Amino acid sequence: MGSEFNFKIVMEKRDNIYENDYYSVYSKKSSKIKHDNTKHYPNKDEASLLRNIMRKTGLSEEQIRSNAKYRKMLSEAQKSSQKSKFDTKEEKFYKDLIKRACKETGLVPQHPDTLVVLQTLIKQEFSRYKSWFHPRWMSYTLPLKAETAVKRYAKS
Repeated sequence: MGSEFNFKIVMEKRDNIYENDYYSVYSKKSSKIKHDNTKHYPNKDEASLLRNIMRKTGLSEEQIRSNAKYRKMLSEAQKSSQKSKFDTKEEKFYKDLIKRACKETGLVPQHPDTLVVLQTLIKQEFSRYKSWFHPRWMSYTLPLKAETAVKRYAKS
């Protein structure tokens, strides 16, 4: 009987938490914005650059943001941070093939023997996906030549 009572208390507490903010996001930045959306909260790269500038110049955040030179630097840092850091499916596909070709030959991607092996791997993979099941990006792209794939996707 005592365990049922404790269970009801826990459920009541849980219901009270989710009643007030049903669509809550659990990150520091979003919760800060939720409480005061008039203030600007910088992302990670912008904040680190801002701290570095403040340390070097001794200026406050407001003074830095009023200076056009620093404002442009902060804007570029914010934009670079927003770019996706993940590979597209096509990039991942070709990087995997390049890695397999290098492993098979034991040579660098730019070597002619590796390029021959890579070209055969590309042909095999694209012919394998000629059936009804294929990744969506493969339906509207042609297979790259081995040299082009190495130039685009291999590490320099």
